[in-house]
Amino acid sequence: MVDILGIGNSGLNAAKKSLETTGHNISNVNTKGYSRQRVNQVTNNPISKSGLIQGTGTRVRSIERTHDPFVEKRLQKAISSEAYSQYRHEELSQVENIFNEIDTGGLNNIINKFYNAFRELSSQPDNETMRSVVRDTAGLVVKDFSRIRDELDTLSRSIDQKLNGEIKDINAIAENITELNIRIANLEAGGDETGDLRDQRDVAIRDLSKSFKVHTYSDNHNNFIVSAVGVGTIVAGGQYQELAASATSRKDSTSGMDGSFEIFFKSRPSQKITPKFKSGRLSTLVRVRNADIQSLQKEMDRVAFDFAKSVNAIHKRGHVGRKVEVGPDGKAVAYDKKGATTGINFFEISDQPEGAIYSLALSKEVEEDISNIVTALSPNSPGDNRISLAISKLQHEKFMADGTATIEEQFLKTVGNVGVEVGKAKLDAEQMEGIRVQVETVKERISGVSLDEETSNMVRFQHAYDAAAKVMQTASEMFDTVLNIKR
Repeated sequence: MVDILGIGNSGLNAAKKSLETTGHNISNVNTKGYSRQRVNQVTNNPISKSGLIQGTGTRVRSIERTHDPFVEKRLQKAISSEAYSQYRHEELSQVENIFNEIDTGGLNNIINKFYNAFRELSSQPDNETMRSVVRDTAGLVVKDFSRIRDELDTLSRSIDQKLNGEIKDINAIAENITELNIRIANLEAGGDETGDLRDQRDVAIRDLSKSFKVHTYSDNHNNFIVSAVGVGTIVAGGQYQELAASATSRKDSTSGMDGSFEIFFKSRPSQKITPKFKSGRLSTLVRVRNADIQSLQKEMDRVAFDFAKSVNAIHKRGHVGRKVEVGPDGKAVAYDKKGATTGINFFEISDQPEGAIYSLALSKEVEEDISNIVTALSPNSPGDNRISLAISKLQHEKFMADGTATIEEQFLKTVGNVGVEVGKAKLDAEQMEGIRVQVETVKERISGVSLDEETSNMVRFQHAYDAAAKVMQTASEMFDTVLNIKR
């Protein structure tokens, strides 16, 4: 009789645990990252009695979550790739907005207006109003070059702040994973189930995957390891390495700008790991800042440098538009009471392309006196328009890219390349989103909670519970019968 009671009780306990697990699944149907759980029920060890092998009921060996590690790793990779493409599209779209060539306000249009102003001046070389138009238009060119460089620099600075914020988020997630590792290890050492905590850890790792490509595994001591591919270990069991980001000098920066934020392990501040991250938001932020924006900064410096130098090379060959003295040799004196009469630069510009936009300005002579805007090749030659005409023809001269492109062609090529990269990043983002959704669908099919299935299981386990209770009730009645016979 005692054996029947024990068997019934084991079935009652197993059915109760199954009902509890089913209820837990149903209550977490909308919980992010939850994997449905199943009771792993096995038979009790049989015994030998009177030469017969008899069963002793059932027992719950464990409660396991339905989980596919391979699908989880695919999801982490898909999340990382999607974050990389989405952030790249967002950041490059901001870069594209800087080069506004759709309306009449773009730099290319302003440069064309500058050349056209010189062309109109060549038709009226003694017209002071036209000289003023040339100077004002040149001022707009200088201003727009400066605008583009300032906005590129500002965008680079904003990425620095995003990197700093990203590092803080990564450290918070790494600390959370470390705490979960400790709790999981302690509970499992006592034989307790940790399915819910493992789900929470998987969610945290997915969040971490948005920042960089993650690799996870358990070492020989059963420590759960989280590493950043290309960088190193971030979390090892109950410990984690804290990341840090701080401003550096220009010579130590990877972006070519002073005060640029660089990433390193807090315990090893001398070893920069900024460009080592793969995929994710960190990688795309660093790439946009260090490659795309830095390349554009250099390209725009080169455009400004070549533009100003080409204009100056012609402008300083001519003579000012005022009456100047001529020496016995028939040549104009180099200086008069108003200053230089020839060799005047139209623009001020540095001697090297690097950082040229910062130095670009109208020359002091042109800024202070419009008569210093040269139109004539010979001194005291009213109507001589050879210099102004030559400058206007620069619009169609191939003096950019080692003599292979006009300034318009080179600038539009630069802008076009940005547009191509934006379009490619958008397509990549859409494709990666589709892949991520597809993997999530597979994971949901494997690990997700189905209300219909859980409801069916609840009915099944309820019947099992009732049946086990009936076994115990019958055993009790049998036991009472035996006791009544003895009375």
